[in-house]
Amino acid sequence: MKKVLMILVMVGLIAGLLVGCSSVTPPPGEGEGEGEGEEEVSRVVMVELFSQDGCSSCAVVEPIIEQLAEEYKRSEVVFLEERAYGPYSLDEIRERYNWYIPNEEDRSTPNILFDGLNTNLIHGTSTYSTINSKISSELGKDAKIKITAVRNSNSDSITITGTIENISSSDLSSLVVTLMTYEDKGEQGVRYLVTNILTEEIGSLTSAGTYAFSITVDEPNWVVNGIHGVVLVQETASSKKEVLQVLYVE
Repeated sequence: MKKVLMILVMVGLIAGLLVGCSSVTPPPGEGEGEGEGEEEVSRVVMVELFSQDGCSSCAVVEPIIEQLAEEYKRSEVVFLEERAYGPYSLDEIRERYNWYIPNEEDRSTPNILFDGLNTNLIHGTSTYSTINSKISSELGKDAKIKITAVRNSNSDSITITGTIENISSSDLSSLVVTLMTYEDKGEQGVRYLVTNILTEEIGSLTSAGTYAFSITVDEPNWVVNGIHGVVLVQETASSKKEVLQVLYVE
């Protein structure tokens, strides 16, 4: 009889252990990581090279910029060349250059800017590693802005419409959204040549706030003419004049 009782006790203990080790499936939605399933927005870097035709130092850095442009995706880095003087120069480019660098003596070429003046610009000749290290530094920063945009065409113009969203935890102020178009002319130094700059003021944008924009440029037939578009959001009040986010538009 004692043996039978001992057997029953052992069976009961084993059954209890098995039940205690069994897994419990959580209700749907529980146990998931915070923010799981949300779209992650990466920082896109904008590199601006201010140059001019016949500049010997520009001829040194232009091939480096073009090499880097081949190595990076446009969803990572957007490269633009803006002719400050001479052929292909525009009033809007000169105004932008003067805005970045108020001292005329500092506006000789070339000058390479990374997300505006968010990091020290490079003046004169440089190397692949120096330029690339500044790009890597900017890529490592968190995105504060999300941009969505679509291109609508007609026979006379192109209209880019979209939204700007503040995805940071802080309010942002003194913002503008800018459409810059550029053309690949198929020759060294004019592969990413800016052809138009149009800006729309946003002002302030609260955390999680959004802004709808619509910008029209008189450059139809982008595909046929080799025109590309870039939408950027820039903070204008501080000395950094930081480009917060960039979106390449097909």
